[in-house]
Amino acid sequence: MKGDYQDLVDEISALLGAPATLENRDFRLIAFGAHDSEDDLAMDPVRTRSILTRQSTAAVRAWFEAFGIARATGPVRIPAAPDAGVFRGRICLPVRYRGIVQGYVWLLDRDPGPGPEALEAAMEVAQRIGLLMAEEAKAGADLSREFLAVLTAGRGWQQDMAVAALRLALGAGAEGLHAAVCVAPWAGEAPSSVPGAAAVCVVPADTAVAGGPAGRDRLAVLLRLRSTDALAPALTALGRLLPRAATAGPAAAAGPSRPGDAAAPGAPGTARSPAGGAAGPAGVGRAPAAGAA
Repeated sequence: MKGDYQDLVDEISALLGAPATLENRDFRLIAFGAHDSEDDLAMDPVRTRSILTRQSTAAVRAWFEAFGIARATGPVRIPAAPDAGVFRGRICLPVRYRGIVQGYVWLLDRDPGPGPEALEAAMEVAQRIGLLMAEEAKAGADLSREFLAVLTAGRGWQQDMAVAALRLALGAGAEGLHAAVCVAPWAGEAPSSVPGAAAVCVVPADTAVAGGPAGRDRLAVLLRLRSTDALAPALTALGRLLPRAATAGPAAAAGPSRPGDAAAPGAPGTARSPAGGAAGPAGVGRAPAAGAA
């Protein structure tokens, strides 16, 4: 899927003769086109941060959204603003599917910029990107639903069926190692994207798994791992999620697991915080757990 995005971003770059970047609606970087320009303004602070950290700050997002990009159905030209770190003007191509914004393609504007025909052709490519992003979002929603079912299923045949459904939804990826990261308490909806995540869901307070804090929602994230010794992705995800958690004593834990050999919530394979209290599900398989907070 990532290769498809890259090909489409490169196609837009070729059509408009300018380096392009693709971000989702949360301004998280998905793909970017190479540029061979010697113009120092081609890499202003905003674009550099987006590429290096693969996301934009809340302030940058608010600044760009003030130009109406979330409501736009066609290209939006945004002027340069050196004080905001935007040394070059931007062209924003909204990426939509059935009227719902999925993300944005960004290009550096120039004088003279691309004409109406080139922009129209680029918007057609943006529509193809929107279809891909919508399909990926649907697949992610299906995975998240199955993941939640595993976390909340009762012991015995109910959990066996839930794990089987999750394995089916994961496809070939089910054979790999995974870590489940839990952040509690959690306020609000699940983030639309978490780097390296196969599934993300909020476990409601009234269906919380055994051993967790009562009466509080929790965020659960199923992350892909390369090995049981490589917990860095899980810990990095924790570092990004914890600031967004509710302020009332958040706890988090991560532990590698292989979907399939199911462990019931609260059984071996459930990660616990260093303090000893259950911080949430560690996945759907039995594996050593590594706590982090």
